[in-house]
Amino acid sequence: MMAEKMTPIVAKILPEEKERFFQATEQIGTTPSNAIRMFISAFNRAGTFPFEIGISSAAGKDGTAHES
Repeated sequence: MMAEKMTPIVAKILPEEKERFFQATEQIGTTPSNAIRMFISAFNRAGTFPFEIGISSAAGKDGTAHES
């Protein structure tokens, strides 16, 4: 049996977001690629976002975080 071929996904993000994401995935013992695969699997199972979508109290009206 032949394994399925993986295909890449590309998303443009700010360099600071990328760095925070890489640090966070390392802290929990996974890779950025694996975290993205887990998100896609959860999204597909739910048929939507696998978490509530909303603006946190730490974010402004446009959803961007406020600097202290």
